[in-house]
Amino acid sequence: MDSVSVTLQKYQYQIFAYRHTFQNRVRQLSNVLIPHIKLAVIRQGECSATIQGQTFHAGPADLFLIPPYLLHSAQFITDSLETYELLFQVSGLFNQEQWLTLFHHQLWFQQLIDEPTFNLIRYCFDNAEKQTAGYVLGLQHLISQLTVMMLKEDPNSFASSRADSAMLSTAEKFLYELEKSNEALSVQDYCDRLHVSQSYLCRCTLAVIQLSPQSLIIQHRLYRSLTLLADPDLSVRQISEQLHYLHPSYFSKQFKATFSLTPNEYRNLYYRKP
Repeated sequence: MDSVSVTLQKYQYQIFAYRHTFQNRVRQLSNVLIPHIKLAVIRQGECSATIQGQTFHAGPADLFLIPPYLLHSAQFITDSLETYELLFQVSGLFNQEQWLTLFHHQLWFQQLIDEPTFNLIRYCFDNAEKQTAGYVLGLQHLISQLTVMMLKEDPNSFASSRADSAMLSTAEKFLYELEKSNEALSVQDYCDRLHVSQSYLCRCTLAVIQLSPQSLIIQHRLYRSLTLLADPDLSVRQISEQLHYLHPSYFSKQFKATFSLTPNEYRNLYYRKP
């Protein structure tokens, strides 16, 4: 097999939603956080898309890759906008982090989609809307096709990780321990569990998913906080205590640095009472 196929064959995609929309200015996307990866392809029209503070002027044949929990919005430039959107997850926290790393944090792919690919997208979405047998596999195949096209923007990106099998195994075990733990563990605590040094664990996670162990611990805490904020009976102070922050103000500071909203702003935006 070719190297790109070898790299991608281990990833499995779990489809959450698919949308083919033709919208007018009445419906505008504004300040959205979702727990899934979003691939959005523009078929017709133009918009100004903002993702975590970065603004892009996008038009037909452009594709957006929006990782989970990135604040994003869009304003129409033309009177209407036709898009195809796929929301999905890559099975396993470790695999999802690895898959997202393949693209070096690139969010906007200009003029990526050619006419044959639009035909494939239309075919897969039509089958999904009709609930044709095998349509989920078709959408998964479509994600793979779009992934390959995105990787062609940087042919060496799929080979960017130089981690050997031992490093891959250590990074995967660390993420597994992180996912199952609700304790206030430090990087050293995880190193003790894994019987490795801090410097080695850091080399492993940086090589595999380009994030330090400490960054991953913070990210895991903050993603958990989004679920806790859905409970109106929990105050921000109580949530920060559950997440083992010493001071609620520090929790709020890290939250805003990650999501561009304070915890209360996020709660008011998504869970305001009618």
